[in-house]
Amino acid sequence: MSPWKIQMTGAPIRILIVDDNEHYRKTISRILGKNPNLQIVGEAEDGLEAIQAVENLRPNIVLMDFSLPVMDGIDATWVIKSKFPEIRVIVMTMHDVGCISEAAFKAGAFWCLHKGCSPREIIKAIRTAEI
Repeated sequence: MSPWKIQMTGAPIRILIVDDNEHYRKTISRILGKNPNLQIVGEAEDGLEAIQAVENLRPNIVLMDFSLPVMDGIDATWVIKSKFPEIRVIVMTMHDVGCISEAAFKAGAFWCLHKGCSPREIIKAIRTAEI
């Protein structure tokens, strides 16, 4: 079995990808989109767009960049979790995860990952969040 595939039953996990770097968004979308159990329902490039997209698309999981223009990922996570507590947010960062994770967890994030992690680690975090 391909390392990008996860064995699951039921409806696909609906994912919103939030990052101000279009290339990163498209790359993650392409990689995750290869898995039939994952459905990329949308993308956003800043925190305010993320909140609007969550309201409109109701994803199960939000992959949220920490450093975003207009509204950063931590503030956007806090707003999303206060309005939609059932949605799981996984914060992604290029910074030291240890420094970011406390703020991310206080905002309601489910997990915090370094952007340099493998796609397999991202899929594992998504799968864990949906259990």
